[in-house]
Amino acid sequence: MAETTHDAPPSILAESKGPGLSASNWMIVFLVVVTGVHMWLHHRAHGTVNVHHAFLEFFLVLNLMVNFWEIGLSVTLPKIQAEYEATKDVFAGKALARIMEIFNQNIPLSKVLSFREWTVIWSGYSLFDPGYTRKDSFGYNIDVGNGYSTIIPATLFGLGMTFDIVSPTILGLLGVAMFWQMFYGTVVYFFQFFNSGRHLPHTAKEIFLFVWISNGLWFVFPIWGIWISYRFVVDQSFAIVR
Repeated sequence: MAETTHDAPPSILAESKGPGLSASNWMIVFLVVVTGVHMWLHHRAHGTVNVHHAFLEFFLVLNLMVNFWEIGLSVTLPKIQAEYEATKDVFAGKALARIMEIFNQNIPLSKVLSFREWTVIWSGYSLFDPGYTRKDSFGYNIDVGNGYSTIIPATLFGLGMTFDIVSPTILGLLGVAMFWQMFYGTVVYFFQFFNSGRHLPHTAKEIFLFVWISNGLWFVFPIWGIWISYRFVVDQSFAIVR
């Protein structure tokens, strides 16, 4: 957000200065580079590009990026709350405009790994679900829990599809547990979101773009991951991803 006409405190809406990329471009770079490295390692090890491997790696890398934000949610909540309070009235009925500002906001290279630079992700999403500004909400706790609990098993699963770190049975059991946790948490999140009426102030387009799609990935891919994990166990082999 280079220059803003919104009636919110400059200290809240001001973006960091310095050479860098927009938030959306940093996301694309991370997803493409890290997923690409996984696929390159897989091709070197097995000489193939496998559809199951490629799509699950993409999801696990996406989850890793979100893990970073989720851990940040737990340690920068006061800043998220301040940003939300400064923008909720200004952007009432215009949540999409705020999201586009966030995607276009400059994040300097020197601060790209700073939790405080990414608080706008949560204060922006809080325009759809204010629960992310409260420690007692389901959304806050399920996401913080996902951040701390899946970062290590997801990394192990991603590498284990290429390298024989553990047996197919062990990796499959780990995958079933991890992907079920993701799937179940997403289903309950959707239920509480709609059951509590948090969708009512927003248009169907807004809910589809920034609630269904963003959270729906943690519905579709975990089902896929559970099936792949099941195959590891019953086949006693990694052949399905290699």
